[in-house]
Amino acid sequence: MKLKKLAVATALAISTVPVMAQNFEGTTTDDRIGATNNGNEDSIKIGRQNISLFQMALQNNDWAEAHVNMRWLVKNAPYAITGIYTQGPRVLYFLIQKETDPAKRMQYYKEMVELFDLREKNLEVLNTFAKTKSTLGDVLSVKADYLNWVAQMFPECGYNLNMSYENYSKAIKMINENGGRDIAGSVLQNFFLTSDAMYKNSPVTMREQYLQDYLDCKDACEKMLQLAKEAKAEGDDEKAGKLVAMYDEPLAAIEKTFSESGAADREQIIAIYTKKFESYKEDISKLNSAINLMAQNDCDDAEIYYQYAEAAFAIEPTFLSAVGLAQKAQKDGEMAKMLDFYNKALELAKTDAMRGAICLNISNALTKSKQFTGALTYTEKAINYNADLAGKAYLKMANIYVQLGQYDKAIEYCEKAAEADITLSGVANRLKDNIKKNQANQVANEKARKAYEDFVRRQKAEEAFWTKGHK
Repeated sequence: MKLKKLAVATALAISTVPVMAQNFEGTTTDDRIGATNNGNEDSIKIGRQNISLFQMALQNNDWAEAHVNMRWLVKNAPYAITGIYTQGPRVLYFLIQKETDPAKRMQYYKEMVELFDLREKNLEVLNTFAKTKSTLGDVLSVKADYLNWVAQMFPECGYNLNMSYENYSKAIKMINENGGRDIAGSVLQNFFLTSDAMYKNSPVTMREQYLQDYLDCKDACEKMLQLAKEAKAEGDDEKAGKLVAMYDEPLAAIEKTFSESGAADREQIIAIYTKKFESYKEDISKLNSAINLMAQNDCDDAEIYYQYAEAAFAIEPTFLSAVGLAQKAQKDGEMAKMLDFYNKALELAKTDAMRGAICLNISNALTKSKQFTGALTYTEKAINYNADLAGKAYLKMANIYVQLGQYDKAIEYCEKAAEADITLSGVANRLKDNIKKNQANQVANEKARKAYEDFVRRQKAEEAFWTKGHK
């Protein structure tokens, strides 16, 4: 289709149909500039110039010049290029950073908000010609990042912690609903840091949500790291390595932040879910979520944990509730009953992949009761059921050998875990480093102990000599 014909058709479309009905697939930049100004040749020429100047200004970090060109494009050719929306916030961020006049800073901040709103409004149209498609969750996550950064250097903008948390939560939810496969590691990390700040401000009222945010972020990280495993399976080691490098550190930061928060206090979690039991006991989803959270925070030997497992098992038996009842039987000394529930958990699984995961859960339960031989046996069974779990199983074995004091064996399994599953290489290498540090400390302590014993022995010998000589 020639430009003039396209321009006329598009102009009519704009006046008669909503923006969301536009489709610019296969069009040129000139086509998209002309679509919003009736194909005027002068406007198209000016549009091309503004695009060129905008892109050149970006390369030169000339934010003021980029801003001038960007504003023209937003007003006169909002579909010309996606860079208006992807690079525009960066331009405004640096302008806010350099500006000292509060009024101008506020103007830039409002413009940034409006630019994100316009991108949301035009997203479906932009995706018809964008090389990289974006979801609403992607846009909201970038928006949350930028507004959060701006608020830290320009508090007067009025963007507060509650607004930041709301934007991140909305973005994370949308991306997770789409499988969590496109989420950026930095977004997860920044979201959890925001959640952590919210928790510190209101530790009592925010604790339960904070715990859930931690589980959600951890789950999202695992989905992200799964991409690395898939890339490695396809033989793309370079992509796998980049993904691990991109996502391992945010996961480590999230776990470190959570561990330092004190939110995982056992007694507090037990108290929370004790109060919630009556309102949760008929809701299988809430029961299973609570069981999972308590199990991950060392509350799976508490009476309330068993109550949740019993209630969930009565409604809809799952391996989670079956394992919970197996642990209760184990605590009560009913070993036959314990094995029955563990076997029931395996029966409830529909695939070998699920059975492998159950075996790891059983191994965790046996480890906590210090039945290390049984725990090692079930980690091996997990691998037999699902070879894809080898990395997790080896890492579990490494932790068991640490508790047994067999540090060389633990290091061996750390290395096997990193080799078997690239997504675990970060945590496995950190564990190995810690083991080596402990070994070094033990050697140093042993040397110090021997030196002290030698000193005491020499001192006693000297005292005996002088005592004997005096007599």
